[in-house]
Amino acid sequence: MVVFETANIHFIDDTLSKSQHYGNSAPPSKHVMNDGCGLINRAALRSIQERKGLQSFPTAVQGRIAGAKGLWILNPNDQEDRPHIWITTSQVKIRYTEKELDEDPSRRIFDLLRVAQVKEPVRLSTQPIVNFAHNGVPHTVFTELLQESLKSSIDHVLDEWESDNAVAMSSMVFKEGGVGNIRKRRDDRFSERNFGSFRDTEETEEGFWTSYGFVPSGDVSDPDPNSGWPTELAEQVVELFQAGFIPSKCSYLASLLKSYLKIVVKRITQGSHIPIKHSAEVFAAPGTLKPGEVFFRSSQQCALIDDPAITDNIFRFPIKVPSDARLVKAVDYPQLRDFTDVLLFSVLEERSQASILAGGDYDGDTMCMIAEPRLVNTFRNSDLYFADPPAGFEKHLETAVCRGREILNTMSSLNEVERTRELQMILLDTLTREDHCGSYSIMSDIAAYMHGYDSIKTHYLSYIVSTRHFNELDAAKSGIHVRKDVWRKDWQEFRYLDQPACMKKPEAKRRRRDRKQLQLQKQEPERPQDLGIFVLDVLSPFAKHQEERYTRLIERLETDATADCDPALLAPLRNADRRASVLRDEGQRGMWNELEHLKAFVEMNRESWASLFLPKRPITTSIPGSQLTRAGSQDLSPSPPQDFFDLPKAVQIQEKRGISDEFWNKFQYQLKHFDEDEARR
Repeated sequence: MVVFETANIHFIDDTLSKSQHYGNSAPPSKHVMNDGCGLINRAALRSIQERKGLQSFPTAVQGRIAGAKGLWILNPNDQEDRPHIWITTSQVKIRYTEKELDEDPSRRIFDLLRVAQVKEPVRLSTQPIVNFAHNGVPHTVFTELLQESLKSSIDHVLDEWESDNAVAMSSMVFKEGGVGNIRKRRDDRFSERNFGSFRDTEETEEGFWTSYGFVPSGDVSDPDPNSGWPTELAEQVVELFQAGFIPSKCSYLASLLKSYLKIVVKRITQGSHIPIKHSAEVFAAPGTLKPGEVFFRSSQQCALIDDPAITDNIFRFPIKVPSDARLVKAVDYPQLRDFTDVLLFSVLEERSQASILAGGDYDGDTMCMIAEPRLVNTFRNSDLYFADPPAGFEKHLETAVCRGREILNTMSSLNEVERTRELQMILLDTLTREDHCGSYSIMSDIAAYMHGYDSIKTHYLSYIVSTRHFNELDAAKSGIHVRKDVWRKDWQEFRYLDQPACMKKPEAKRRRRDRKQLQLQKQEPERPQDLGIFVLDVLSPFAKHQEERYTRLIERLETDATADCDPALLAPLRNADRRASVLRDEGQRGMWNELEHLKAFVEMNRESWASLFLPKRPITTSIPGSQLTRAGSQDLSPSPPQDFFDLPKAVQIQEKRGISDEFWNKFQYQLKHFDEDEARR
């Protein structure tokens, strides 16, 4: 840990837009040009690097210290040999006096949250695709990119299958399946926390709002504690390759590899999660640049080339209105080359550039950069009108903010029972309010399809979802909520309209089928002809066709294996069978009886394992503390999963491990002719 001396913790003012005058009033966050970002010197960053064993020198870190939270970037002008940190006004959450910082050293410890890094590639999804198409990118570009993605991910394995090139196939699965990341994060929990995917811990809409990430996190990625067998399919495939098996000779590996390839196909086609080669996702930070310029330099080899002549398309999730993606000019200034793995924006603009992109700031928000020419050359920036709330937006909101002094004043006039009740009401207020963020997101999709991506209705609904200070995800901190009467009016308008089929996720389509069975019909929204063809109405059928085509190709892959079981794996059993038969024929049935007990036990567990996959199973297991349903969903027809694979992944793993525990630990028969290792084999 890095502990700062009180004298080395400096509190400084924010950098404000010079085009505005605020007098004594607080400036709006969009005019705070460094909103959420401070400075830290080289000595402190070097200490973090050494203590955490980082390979490269970090120039930006996210963390907490002295009642402040946000991002700190390198102060290039400070050469002190002791750690110094500069905290800006926008970072301060709790104000401590100098005496309070002196008295409690824990307040001066830098609590590291995340380190600047480059995540690549960025994966498109329906949100950026709709935005890019609205801003001028032709529909054919997305079908081309999807087709190229499938070819680069799948065709290579299909070609190598026939040649038994295990090294090439294993390398592809290792890379595409993120096996290296899985193992690194499993062995180093610091890496899991500080180098994990750019996601918050709340499991609400992150998979929907961020660039698509499929590497699992948490304990569910650990191998089975009994057998050591990996949880993740990609790692299972790699383990078998590393053990010397090849799919053309091992039917089990062939089955796993086929399943993995189908998952890759679905990952790309369902939801159009298209990886973009020349792209990256990094922290955003303020810098000294000219208006309209950005600076990025990677500390490692990166597919997003640092070319001063290129133009980048940048965005951040959620991307719901036309201005949430922008074209910027990437430049190269020698004086900025110390700043690596972070995207610098100009502080000389009229407003913070991060605030334009879905109401972002510089406290640790990440930005996606794309330099793919086909996504840049035809893109045109939309009007900044969409970056601000529509006229009269505030009247749809209500504020429920209780300040500490107000609470104390109220409490002083109450008895103990009344104080307890009042405090409970204040603390539990946010928990008793409904979370409408998911519903408003679906409403905005419907509005974009029916009324247009740049319509007033879409702008209003999307702004509730995407803007930091008003969305339901931040309501617990801001105290700002959508008024109940406004919510009821909006919900009444859209309650009988279904999300457009081309924008649905697979699980939403399944819920729709269940709703039909329960006679809870919703109308499919219609798109007026004058709005033109919707991009997803073109891309979704094409993606579906490609998914079916590649699934057929994968199914046709053949194996020369004559049996489901590998002879080498059966050798211990066959050897035991032979020995037991010889002894039985000589009148010694002890080994034979033990072997029969072992076979019966294995068969019983095999049947238990097979029963997991029977159709129409209800949920029987729950994971304490896990969120097994998406928060805020307003779907009125929840239904039980139809089979094992409809269960949440954490539940699947727990049920599998329950049978594994029985297999490894519940055999009660006393063995005399086999030791434990022989019996397990």
